[in-house]
Amino acid sequence: MASTERQRLCFNKSQRVLSGLEFGRILRYGVCKADHLLVVCAVARSPKSQNPPLDDLSETRIGITIPKKTGNAVTRNRWKRLLREAFRKQQHQFPSHLDIIVRPKKGAVPDAERINESLQKLTQRVAKYIDRRS
Repeated sequence: MASTERQRLCFNKSQRVLSGLEFGRILRYGVCKADHLLVVCAVARSPKSQNPPLDDLSETRIGITIPKKTGNAVTRNRWKRLLREAFRKQQHQFPSHLDIIVRPKKGAVPDAERINESLQKLTQRVAKYIDRRS
């Protein structure tokens, strides 16, 4: 595997939504779509909204939030691992310039294959809606 391909499939700190302010901005101004498994909220990112500015605005960033009602710590950590892995594998297929937040629906069961499908489908739906609004 070439080093550029290996680097592209990484999940770096620059690809994460980190601060509470960013989470609040996405939840307040973003577009939310859901299916039977996940809820995805997203907002288009502009160079002005970065604190501090990111070098690469073409990357989609993800924030993961798992409520305690989802289950015990083992279940919540499994959700986080599966969501990070789904994002890592599919990040090159996602539209650029998006900040997204993902959380599981209440009562959903973590399953890697279903999470992969759901994350891709919902991210595409949200991006399509954002593009139409712009």
